[in-house]
Amino acid sequence: MKLAISALLFMSVALSACDGNKTGSAAQGSVAGALALQTPFPPISKEAADDCSLVLYGDSILNGTYVLAEHAMRHPRNPVAELKAQRPAWQIDDRTQPGQSLAKLAKNFANDPRSSRVVVIGSGIAEGWSGGSVMSNLPWMLEAVRYEGRTPVLTGYARQVPNSFITPDKMAGRDRVDAEAKALARESDVEFADFGAAGPVGIADDVHPTQTYSLRLTGQLIEALDRVAPECSH
Repeated sequence: MKLAISALLFMSVALSACDGNKTGSAAQGSVAGALALQTPFPPISKEAADDCSLVLYGDSILNGTYVLAEHAMRHPRNPVAELKAQRPAWQIDDRTQPGQSLAKLAKNFANDPRSSRVVVIGSGIAEGWSGGSVMSNLPWMLEAVRYEGRTPVLTGYARQVPNSFITPDKMAGRDRVDAEAKALARESDVEFADFGAAGPVGIADDVHPTQTYSLRLTGQLIEALDRVAPECSH
């Protein structure tokens, strides 16, 4: 089973890295150019400020999926389900997708229609595993969200344990992109859900959190959303 999981994940990461090389710079340039003409960012309207709505972007970890006997499964208390249970005021547009690297997300991000108050971006660990960086896409994506008059929230990246797929290089790559995302959030004054602080780590397969660890990650996201919109915490 581990060989099958590792092969599938390797193919996904490799394709994501290729996508990033082909599309990241072009997308960054076009969006950055458009945003340069629009400063300061439009203020959030009173209607939007009173609205408890969010779009959730992320990969399989934020989707709550894992692999069992070579079949994809989703935790019953996955992040979206748990967020709805604990914070029912939030109206959630779940756009998480297993295998959704930041490079894949960036392809259509600028033109992806959004109407929510908050936009959560949780992809990027694939870039770390493949030796890439999140900094070619994440900064302009934050600016795009702000230009729309919405509030961005960044997540960090879940931890793994060493195994046949998670090599020392991949462990170091995860730590590197997590540090990049955290520093960008701090420098950009964007709320950060610190997934790296949600230990202890529990892994259901080679890379995905157990149900218990997934709940701790969700707890970090809920805390970040409560800071962004305390009126939506009921």
